[in-house]
Amino acid sequence: MLRRSCSRFAGRLSAPRFAVSMPGQVQAFGFGEVDPKNAPGMLPVQKKPPETVQDTVNYIVKGFSFPTRKEIIEGLGYPGQKHSAGGISTHGRLYYGPRRYDYGRPVMPKGWFANFFYGFWEFGHLMFVADRWQAIRWLRHFV
Repeated sequence: MLRRSCSRFAGRLSAPRFAVSMPGQVQAFGFGEVDPKNAPGMLPVQKKPPETVQDTVNYIVKGFSFPTRKEIIEGLGYPGQKHSAGGISTHGRLYYGPRRYDYGRPVMPKGWFANFFYGFWEFGHLMFVADRWQAIRWLRHFV
């Protein structure tokens, strides 16, 4: 049976890749700039979990905003969307560069409370601040 399956698949012509590049697309980062100045999750207060009340207020005010057009398009997906060896899934990051919190070695918080809940913070930070388009991809499966 395995021999029959192998011979059947060997005779099939391999289909060409249908992943097309959008204008301005760089690798699997989507279209547009990879490290724009107004990218979400790139502010200094968003590099690590907030440890003071002032940091928390700044993090919430500047972090939680409506997704950009680029994030909505990448989150909903489109025919021929490229994939790569991404960190969360096989989709590359939209925004990445030296200002991102996980570029190189992440800065760990100093206090025990923030360290204890670091995993929960990182999940929330990725889904709702830095990589909001991943949350949109998850949401589209339930809606």
